[in-house]
Amino acid sequence: MDRYLTFLYLRSGNSGVKTIRIHRGIAVITIVFLLALIVLFVSSGIKYAGAARSNSEIADLKSRNLRLKGKLNQYNIRVAALEERMDKNFEVQNRVRMLAGMDPLSKDVWEAGVGGPNYRSTDRRRDGDGFLSDSSREKLAKLVRKSELELENYKNITAILKKEKKVRDCTPSIRPLKGGFVSSGFGSRMDPFSGRLGMHQGVDFCARNGTPVKATGDGVVTMAERDGGFGLVVEVNHRIGFGTKYAHLSKLLVERGQLVKRGEVIGLVGNTGRSTGSHLHYEVVFRGTNRNPLNYIIPEDSYFE
Repeated sequence: MDRYLTFLYLRSGNSGVKTIRIHRGIAVITIVFLLALIVLFVSSGIKYAGAARSNSEIADLKSRNLRLKGKLNQYNIRVAALEERMDKNFEVQNRVRMLAGMDPLSKDVWEAGVGGPNYRSTDRRRDGDGFLSDSSREKLAKLVRKSELELENYKNITAILKKEKKVRDCTPSIRPLKGGFVSSGFGSRMDPFSGRLGMHQGVDFCARNGTPVKATGDGVVTMAERDGGFGLVVEVNHRIGFGTKYAHLSKLLVERGQLVKRGEVIGLVGNTGRSTGSHLHYEVVFRGTNRNPLNYIIPEDSYFE
């Protein structure tokens, strides 16, 4: 009897007692099998849930990776545009430095960004703990250094220009008229009347008759009259060694001894005197020597007022 397990159960309707005898080995095997089956189902369920969760996390990571790649691409485009703009600023800076009497900035100094902060010591914290590649961080580091150098450069220029405001205002530095074009430059040329080689002491701007002519710097009018082959002429003494001449005018709008400001209209383009057509002859003289006027014209988009 010890080798069997006996189960008794009462049948309904007072039908008596039913006896079931099962061998112990079979019972043990059956129980073990059922437990194993339960364990198998439970473990399979856990693995399936884990796999589903992992797939969801992978899909989320892929989505985030695509978004980050898109942001990184936009970042690189903006950095490239900023680099191009900074390089253009370098040329403008040197023009303004020359106006302020400063030596031009070295290209090597500009490219290295000497004087800017050390970005590498804090790069990980700034870019989101390694979001940027090493090359991107280096580009950003260089741009940061350049921007700091540019800011310091403009501070120095501004300080000098403020101290020398009178000199700046009196220096011929704008175009004497709007529109037109340079029809004859400074230097040797064939004289249109004699056909001989001669020295052209100024620059001719071809423009419509009546175009306003402006003083290119503050000063006092020393001549406003007809002067032989130059026709109607205005001369301005800028009181810092500079003088300017505006010739072949059709009309004079200032008088001798009058104070004028940069940009003030002093006459109108004409064809008076020894002239082959409507134009303005413009000269810049520094301490008695004629200089090329084009070297003293600052582009309007770079002009500091």
